[in-house]
Amino acid sequence: MKTLLSFLFVLTVFCPYAQPLAILNARVVDVEQGRLMRGSKDILIINGRIAQVAPAGSLPVEDITFIDATGHYIIPGLWDMHTHPDDPEVWWMGPVPSHRDQLMPLFVLYGVTGTRDMAGSLEVVNDWRRRIRQGALLGPEIIAAGPLLDGPNAMWDGSVSIADASRVKPVVDSLIEEGIDFLKVYSGLPREVFFTLMDYANEIGFPVVGHIPTEVTTAEGARAGMACQEHLLDILTDCSREGERIRRGEVEFEQAKDGLQRYFLRNKLIMDTYDEKKAEALFREFARHNTWHTPTLSMWYKNAYYEEEAEKDSAYWKYLPPHLQKYWGPETNVHLKYRQPEVLATKRRQLEFYLRITGEMHRAGVKLLAGTDTGANPLCWPGIGIHNELELFVRAGLSPAEALKTATVNPAEFLGLTSDFGTVTPGKVADLVILNSNPLENIRAVRDIEAVVRRGKLYDDKARQAILAEISTD
Repeated sequence: MKTLLSFLFVLTVFCPYAQPLAILNARVVDVEQGRLMRGSKDILIINGRIAQVAPAGSLPVEDITFIDATGHYIIPGLWDMHTHPDDPEVWWMGPVPSHRDQLMPLFVLYGVTGTRDMAGSLEVVNDWRRRIRQGALLGPEIIAAGPLLDGPNAMWDGSVSIADASRVKPVVDSLIEEGIDFLKVYSGLPREVFFTLMDYANEIGFPVVGHIPTEVTTAEGARAGMACQEHLLDILTDCSREGERIRRGEVEFEQAKDGLQRYFLRNKLIMDTYDEKKAEALFREFARHNTWHTPTLSMWYKNAYYEEEAEKDSAYWKYLPPHLQKYWGPETNVHLKYRQPEVLATKRRQLEFYLRITGEMHRAGVKLLAGTDTGANPLCWPGIGIHNELELFVRAGLSPAEALKTATVNPAEFLGLTSDFGTVTPGKVADLVILNSNPLENIRAVRDIEAVVRRGKLYDDKARQAILAEISTD
């Protein structure tokens, strides 16, 4: 693999703030209103921020770099709200720092200018943030959790195990002191520990997101004040007429010969007994408590259809670092361990339910965030993955305009960063994506990128392709 510190890459990346830039004659997507701004616009960018959005032809462009964007469409930079570029699941493979770094530019080159890092080494994340801020590494904004908060038998390396509620306050205080932006809870966190943690987090006003612990219902998590729940975990259980009995262990599945068959039978029962009235009540609960959700539909889709999707995505493999090229293969990846026909049929049926409940939650007023779970999950590509996610949101029943919100204004609102991100508005950070067609007409337009602007620096198609060539292992 060519080194990322080649002369070309250094020339492309080492510039924290570019010279003033004007983008002329563009059609700007008003993502808040879900429509195009009236008439073509000129956009002036100074010191990495949008200085003006003016009617086309009204900006003086003498002595300033400008590009003519006639016939093109501009959206705010996209956010991927569930990422693991330094995924603890693959630490055992010993990825070298330069290979981890390789993922950072991929986000930006495909229009993702902001990410929520959902678990990894805070030291690695802070190093990325420092170098991105200095202009020494091309990468997105990163809002980070640091380590997972799990129970006594933590699933992944680097997690903080909390077996006793008395440990909650010192653990939380130490992590906040280290510089985390939010707390992420995980599936094995004991019930008492979870509620103690939520009480303390609410007391100090610190956000908690993550997996709903297995000993807690999704409604209880919402009522306790979880800011966001991930992957739609356990929602199907809580929408099942048999959900309470399954949670209490009253359904034995005695006919199951092994754990795999028990998984199959359990999920079949849950889906067979889906109760629309229970679902409606649960979704009202989420909306009432302002509990956001990151469905990561593309992660579920890629797993259910891995064989077909791996072939379809073959052109992207060369951009992965070696450890992910290996781990994303079925011979290594834990997510691809069982591919028997009945298992795949269950996964695909489950995916259809996830699409259904995503649409139903949206119509019930539940706020959604676009996220991919990129990292150890196979075919959840950095950058490209968010395009897949937005297309699946549309398949779930959102309009293209509504889908765009999940990766622009919604992340900015959720993170409390509306003064800097989310819209093409004067004063905001100049993170922009220039598209060749209108995403309000067809969400697939987000794939058709003419250029990306990251903090005011333009990466046109030539520059993007040059950096991709540097990253490629071909």
